[in-house]
Amino acid sequence: MAAVRRVLIQGGGVGGLTLAAALGQRGVEVDVLEASGPEAVLGVGLSQPNNALAALDEIGVRDACLAVGFAFEPLAIWNPAGVEVASIPPAEGRYGKPSNNAISRPVYNAILREAAEAAGARIRTGSTVWDVTEDADGVEVELATWTGKRTPPVRDQGAGSNRYDLVVGFDGVNSKIREHLFGDRYTPRFTGSACWRITMPRPADLTHIAFAMSGPAKAVLTPISDEQMYFGLVTPEPDNPRFDPADFSRLAKERMQGFSGRIGEMRDGITTDSYVSYAPLYHVTVREPWFRGRIAIAGDAAHTAPPHLAQGAAMAVEDAVTLAAALDEHPTLDRALQAWFERRRDRALFVADMSLALLKQETGGADLTPAETEMLELGIPGAQARIAQEAY
Repeated sequence: MAAVRRVLIQGGGVGGLTLAAALGQRGVEVDVLEASGPEAVLGVGLSQPNNALAALDEIGVRDACLAVGFAFEPLAIWNPAGVEVASIPPAEGRYGKPSNNAISRPVYNAILREAAEAAGARIRTGSTVWDVTEDADGVEVELATWTGKRTPPVRDQGAGSNRYDLVVGFDGVNSKIREHLFGDRYTPRFTGSACWRITMPRPADLTHIAFAMSGPAKAVLTPISDEQMYFGLVTPEPDNPRFDPADFSRLAKERMQGFSGRIGEMRDGITTDSYVSYAPLYHVTVREPWFRGRIAIAGDAAHTAPPHLAQGAAMAVEDAVTLAAALDEHPTLDRALQAWFERRRDRALFVADMSLALLKQETGGADLTPAETEMLELGIPGAQARIAQEAY
C-alpha cells in the first residue's frame, strides 16, 4: 500500500474494526484504540442491509454474520395492537440476497474483532488518544487511560508516543478526533428523541423487522437470531433527561402504554431483570472534507444517522472498506483521502439527512426544512431504492 504503512484507528466498533481488518489484509500495520473496556456492553442488535453485507464480504465475514444472525426480506408495518396492515418489499438493486440480516451487536463485534486480529491488528481496550502532533511525515500520538463517559481520561505518563502515517477517528458522535480537526464547529445536536432497546425472546412468527406507531412513539421489532429479538422504542424526550438505569425497565414500559395486543404482551413481559438500554439520539453531519493532513474521521463521527433507515452502521462499514481501497489505489495520502471523501460524501449524507427527516416527520414535523420536506417525498421505499441501486 503506497499511501500508508502504519495506521492508528480510534474506536473499536463496527467501522473501526472493519477498517482494521481491511487494512491489515493489505499488509498495513494497524493499532486500534477502544476507550470502553473489554467488558463494556456494546448494545443489543442491529440490521445489516445487503449493501453492508456486500461490504463485509470484502473482508471475508459476510457468511459468518449470516450464520449467526437472522436473514429476512420485507419490512412489516403493524398497527398499535401488533396486527400487520402492510409490508414494504425490499428494493431491487445491485447487492443481491438476502436483503437484510439482523445480528446481536456483541456477536457482530466479536466477528469483526476476530477478523481484525487475524489480519494482524493490535487492539487495545480502555485506552484513548490524549494528544496528537502532526507534521509533514507523520502523526505523533500520546495515549491515555479511559476512566468513564463523564470523567476525564488519565494521561499515560512515561509511556512515550507512537508515530503513524494516518490516524482515523471511528469514535462516534462525540468524537474527540473530530474535535481535534474542527474544534466546536460540529457539536452534536440532540434530536429531541431517544431510543430504548430491550432484548426479548423471539416469537416464532416474527421473521422480519416490524414497526408500529402509537402517537409519537415508534416500536421496532427485530429478530436477531433464532432465539432472540430486540424491541426498539423511539420516544420524544424533549428535555434530554438523565435516568437511573435501575428505572429503565419501568420507564420503557410507561412509554409503551399506547400499544396493545401482542405488542402489549411483549411490554408486560418486561421485568427488572430484562436488559434495557437507553440512548438519546444526536445528529452530526460534517459537510466539508472529513480529513486534514494525516487525520480523518468516518462513520458516526462524520455523519450520524437516527435509526430510521437502519443504515447507520452500514455506512460505517462502507466508509471503512472504501477508505482501505482508496489508500491502496492512490500513491499519495492526500489524493487517497480526497478521492475517498468524494466517493462517500453524497451517499452517507443522504442517509443521515433522510433518517433525520423521517424522525422529524414521525414526531410531528414542526421543524422540517423545505429540503427535508422534498426529500420525504421519496418515502422509505424510495430511499431504500436509491441506496440499493447506488454503488458504495
